[in-house]
Amino acid sequence: MIRVTENIEKSDIRCIKTEKALDIAMSSLLEKRNFRKITVNDICTEALVSRATFYARYTDKYDFLKNWLIHMKPKNLTCNKPYEYIEKTINKLTLENKPIIKNIVNNADPDTREILLQTVISFLNLTPASIESNTDPKQAVFHNIYVGGIVNYIFWQVKNNFPPEVMPMNIYLYKVMEKCREIVPE
Repeated sequence: MIRVTENIEKSDIRCIKTEKALDIAMSSLLEKRNFRKITVNDICTEALVSRATFYARYTDKYDFLKNWLIHMKPKNLTCNKPYEYIEKTINKLTLENKPIIKNIVNNADPDTREILLQTVISFLNLTPASIESNTDPKQAVFHNIYVGGIVNYIFWQVKNNFPPEVMPMNIYLYKVMEKCREIVPE
């Protein structure tokens, strides 16, 4: 999960190493600590990176968490149905990172919940601007309901110790959205 911000040269090996060190540090810290108690200093110390380097890339630990989660998105997924794509992305976010997601969800404050919403929006190839400024208000409502349903489902998964019902729930959410589209008049 290597990423580089817009203002940093992608081919600069130092930047790539720094991002990788920060990623590993965040994973390590989240496996053993409550996110609310993790500080920027903790992240920097674990990654052996200066605070100045951290702040050159991120505004705070929430900004870093958002970018860190968004870049967990699987690359080059091939799926025939939208709910299969959603299943694979949700599995990537939850099942492959159980201790981390459990920590984040169990200690979620409003900022962290918003970060999870933004992550799911990113995973679904949507942008907050496209949802909010969509010229079709019904489409914006559908996106918000669907994304909210998925985020609440992630919280439910954590609360229920990650049961294997991911696929049926994704199909159900997708069918609910399709039914909503059918009953809302044009």
